[in-house]
Amino acid sequence: MTRRSPAPLLLALAALAALAAVPSLAPHARADEAREGAPSTIAVVCPPGDRFGLRVVAELESLGFRAAILDPAADGPASRASLEASAREAGAIAAIRAVPSGRGVEVWIADRVTGKTVLREMAHGAGDAGAPDRDAALALRVVELLRASLLETSLPAPPPGELPATPEIREKLRVPPPAALAAAPSPPSPALRVSLAPGALLSPGGLGAAASLDLGLAVMPSEHVGVVAFAAFPLTSARLEQPQLSVDLSVQLTGAGVRFTTRADRWAPSADIGLAVVSLQGSGMVVTSGFSDSESSAMTLAPFMRLGLAFAVTPSFRLRADVLASVVAQGVSFQTVERDIATWGRPIMLSSAGVDLGWF
Repeated sequence: MTRRSPAPLLLALAALAALAAVPSLAPHARADEAREGAPSTIAVVCPPGDRFGLRVVAELESLGFRAAILDPAADGPASRASLEASAREAGAIAAIRAVPSGRGVEVWIADRVTGKTVLREMAHGAGDAGAPDRDAALALRVVELLRASLLETSLPAPPPGELPATPEIREKLRVPPPAALAAAPSPPSPALRVSLAPGALLSPGGLGAAASLDLGLAVMPSEHVGVVAFAAFPLTSARLEQPQLSVDLSVQLTGAGVRFTTRADRWAPSADIGLAVVSLQGSGMVVTSGFSDSESSAMTLAPFMRLGLAFAVTPSFRLRADVLASVVAQGVSFQTVERDIATWGRPIMLSSAGVDLGWF
């Protein structure tokens, strides 16, 4: 007697079972697709017509969620199990229930996406008491508490929940990555800037330093290149005093050029290159048995380079320091009959520090 193998019979039964399961799986697949395409539902457990519950519903709908009100009569006291059951019954991603407490309301939130249940007591604060509608203020805080819970779905490793986060939730609660926040462009700085800074003007050669007031103007049509102009007005004179000799030199610098700078949130270095007009007014006295006094003035051109560094307290207000270097082709010489007693202009150094104000 030949015994048949049961393998063909088992394969036939498995094929029949698979064909029978296909029609039953199709409605579930269509239901899942419809659920993903529909607005996310939040269940609000409150009695019909409850003023606070209706406020919470209004806040949820303003964010694009669909809210469903469930009567808590059959649920009994608030608990995690009852709230999660209410959310499942409504096909909601989360359920909210607010219970009055001694200081305000006790809020329960069951979040099926993160798998957490949040319990928070919200007191009636001084700000709520003075608001036109205290319920509206509390409802807004409840919705923000739900948003804070759902925001955890944006973490690199979100907590596992009963339901996956739908594309709609990810879009509503999308948080830019830290790199995008760091690269966010800062507001443009004003294009027109005026600086005012006291400074010191010095040229080695025998004369001392002189105090000056540096007034500057910069126009920056682009972030890196602009034009500048400045004028350094003398506050004191460069002086040389000897037992029988006194020399004074008053110098004014006026210049214009091009500024190169880098854009920075706080520190902004710059470099200026241009041409300056050097105006000189000198006087000297030689004391002998009588005396002789002479005054002279001159004007010449000199190239300059100025390096600066600004610290932005605000986009419109900066603290600024500059160092200017220049040289006069033919320096100024103070002489007596016997010898040269002082020279000036080879080189010139002007250092200043003050404020930089921006407009437009």
